[in-house]
Amino acid sequence: RCLHFPAMSRMRTLSRCSGRLAARIAAGAAASALVNARRSTLAESPSVSVPGVDERLPPPAKLDDPEYNAAVLERWREHVRQAREAWQRKDMLAAEAQLKQALEAAGHFGGSSAPMATSLLNMAQFYRRANRQADAEPLLLRAADVLDQTAGPYNKVTVIALVDLAKTQLELGKAASAADGFEDALERMHQAISSSEDGHTALVPMRPAVLLLAARAQQKMGQEGEAEARLRLAVGLLSEQWGPESPRLIVPYDALGKLYRSQLGREAEASDMEERVGSLRRIQADFSSGGGAALRQKLSAGGAGLYGAGKC
Repeated sequence: RCLHFPAMSRMRTLSRCSGRLAARIAAGAAASALVNARRSTLAESPSVSVPGVDERLPPPAKLDDPEYNAAVLERWREHVRQAREAWQRKDMLAAEAQLKQALEAAGHFGGSSAPMATSLLNMAQFYRRANRQADAEPLLLRAADVLDQTAGPYNKVTVIALVDLAKTQLELGKAASAADGFEDALERMHQAISSSEDGHTALVPMRPAVLLLAARAQQKMGQEGEAEARLRLAVGLLSEQWGPESPRLIVPYDALGKLYRSQLGREAEASDMEERVGSLRRIQADFSSGGGAALRQKLSAGGAGLYGAGKC
């Protein structure tokens, strides 16, 4: 797959939407405590070595020179463009070199600037796709911290950075840190969705996938009850969004079936989930074969009448 560096397109919306989103959000005391605790964790995380950036020093002397700033910004964009082209050629060494140069150019605008946050995310995405999670984690820690302060705690880009960080930690075997990160992201989603139409549009489709990841982290920690609750909520949300016969329910039903199968006395529930997975896979095969026109109409008219939110 091509490396599209979606962080760049996300950052274009920051100045437009983060201000009005933050203005409309009045988080509850519990949510604020959770977010503040996460901020403290991020702030205490090990710093990332960023070439050309030292936050202890004052901004560069030419920071107030518009023409010079424009030239640096254009150079930064060119490095990102060349990195994308190198990735498409499967030239990983060249792509990494260009991303590092983009990161260095971003340092001109300061360690908490939008170009810096974008470059940190781009670099982390590159490392994740190259299966270098250990290199991606500190970059995501720094990016999440910068975005938390600049874009705002409930901005979509901030939440995505937190989810990517938690996914990386889960892949590194840090289940407890991952579970905390997913919980933080889910709480921010809840606050944004509850307080903003913009947040609802941007974040609602993300919730089921994050719930599935959170359940996986909790299972690794032996928290089977919490994992089951997450999976059931994912089923409810997907049923509401896509209908109770959508193949998108295969993953949470399969996970529930495996969870029940691992527990004594829940064989009947496991069999029920397995039957549902089989039924949905047949529906999926009908779609793939091109003979599902009537089925598409049925699913498009479907809703959550069969399953309420959070229920199977």
